[in-house]
Amino acid sequence: MPAKPCGYESTTERQREMSLWRWISTVLLRSSGIENPKAEIKPEGTTAEKGCFHGRSFVLDGTNIALLHGPKYPELRYVLAIAVHLRENGAALSCFFDANTLYLFRDHRREQEACFERLISEQPWAACFRVVPGGTQADPWILEQAKKDGADVISNDRFKDRAKAHRWIWKRRHGLEVDRGALQIPSLHLSLEPLARPEDYLRAGF
Repeated sequence: MPAKPCGYESTTERQREMSLWRWISTVLLRSSGIENPKAEIKPEGTTAEKGCFHGRSFVLDGTNIALLHGPKYPELRYVLAIAVHLRENGAALSCFFDANTLYLFRDHRREQEACFERLISEQPWAACFRVVPGGTQADPWILEQAKKDGADVISNDRFKDRAKAHRWIWKRRHGLEVDRGALQIPSLHLSLEPLARPEDYLRAGF
């Protein structure tokens, strides 16, 4: 019978002790009401942690986000929900809207139109939220700002006509969707419940 390698017994004993301690820890945690101990550990850098976007920059495609349900049902509160969450968690932020965005809100609800006008004209909001000049789209402004800042872009637009000149966008664009009333940005592990009205965000401050 071949001899066991040096340290075999001690290594095996240590493994048994570690397994025993893991089992004891699991039993104690469950007795405290924690069914899944691993779920209680918040890894650094997840959205469960305040300030998890500290040091990161984002550019929002404001019109694209607002039109998740199509041009007949614009939702300014979607843009504000994302912007406020990112700012509260330490991110630098800018947002661009197409030149015709005001008319989209005007055709839907006057309350949204009034909020949008405040957003682009009153500080501190106006420092982050901008409407591009008439006759132009926001896409080139979004891409140039993101390139300058090394920022990620939040938009469902794939920028196909400009992606060849901005190849970085393929890795730094984050798409979004609405699922049962919650805004989902899977690549950022974000799930946000927007407030009922855009004016609620303006009232709370930025």
